[in-house]
Amino acid sequence: MKKKRIMTSFPVRILAVSIPGLLAGLFFNATRTMGFTSGALNLVVTTRYVLSQLIAFLAPLIIIGLMASSIISVKKDPTPATKPVIRITYISMLGAAAFSAVLGYLIIPRLPVSTDSLSFRFLPDTLFELPIPAPVSALSALVLAILLGFGACWTNAVRTKELLNEFRGITLSLMSRILLPLLPAYIGLSLCTLAYQGYFIKYLPLLLLALIIIIPAYMVWVLVLYHIAGSYAGEKAWGILKNYIPVCKMALRTHSSTAVEKYSQEAADKCVPLDSELIKEAIPLFTQIHHCGSVLAEVFFAMMISRILYGSVPAPGTMVIFSILLATCSIGTPGLPWGTVMVSLGTLTGILKFGDSGVALMFAVFALNDAFAAACNATCDGAAALFLTGYVKRHDFSNRL
Repeated sequence: MKKKRIMTSFPVRILAVSIPGLLAGLFFNATRTMGFTSGALNLVVTTRYVLSQLIAFLAPLIIIGLMASSIISVKKDPTPATKPVIRITYISMLGAAAFSAVLGYLIIPRLPVSTDSLSFRFLPDTLFELPIPAPVSALSALVLAILLGFGACWTNAVRTKELLNEFRGITLSLMSRILLPLLPAYIGLSLCTLAYQGYFIKYLPLLLLALIIIIPAYMVWVLVLYHIAGSYAGEKAWGILKNYIPVCKMALRTHSSTAVEKYSQEAADKCVPLDSELIKEAIPLFTQIHHCGSVLAEVFFAMMISRILYGSVPAPGTMVIFSILLATCSIGTPGLPWGTVMVSLGTLTGILKFGDSGVALMFAVFALNDAFAAACNATCDGAAALFLTGYVKRHDFSNRL
């Protein structure tokens, strides 16, 4: 059963289509003078175009459906830990994004990336066009979801809350029945076109380098976060980090920070400096929404892919907006597998202007890195819990527990 679950997991499915897609693209490149190759490429490009239109249409709906209902669920039954947990989580993820962006600006522009587009092959036109415009942009969807969520809570609009919760169910159904089955095919076809054009062979070393760089970056961020948390709380952080090493190993095995909630709770219970009563409420929240490792990876990979495919890293102002939206969306998708990457579809295409190839590369690279991102997420929950303990020391929680 465990082996079957691993083999059907989303990252494994992404990798399972990525390899055949790349091989098919290399085959088309080698046989480009043959007649059947042109027809096959027309079919590939057209199918990718149709899938791209459907996915772009779904992206803002996912943001609205998940974020608005998440705001309602958090505001419905708040605990004393709710507000500080959300603040700590948000600051932690913004810090991870800033650290990753600084790392990216220091490293990526210095990498030898050819900008000669003439050295790559052009794709044939699609057989037909079927434009499916999205109902709203990604940024509009995010603002609408936040306003709807808070507005419904402030006015206690019962029917609107019920409607948004029902819309969340519809959104999750659309994701499981349409988006998740379509994404692997879309990624495989996009990687096929990248391999045919020559991008894959030329830039494979840079993508592997990004995967290598991000692992020590995780380690540095974990140490930095624990050091800051220990200083803020006035406690020794390294004992807590030691207790969270088994949690890190379990996250590496399961590829999920949410699945290790039980082990994270056990690790937190062993940590004497942590406030035991508040931690019981906080740890489930942290495991659901604290995805600083995923945010760190996505920011760095987005900058690398932008440099490879589009010739330059995004401007600092653009990365600030992207990071803020990414952290906001991550908090708004509690417990959703690959939630950070799923809701970032809109921000990748809307803010960073990624095309089909950029989105496909992001998903493929993230799938290779998924276990390490989950391990970073889970390990950093200990630092977040220590931050919460420091927050409790500075505020009177005795009458609210």
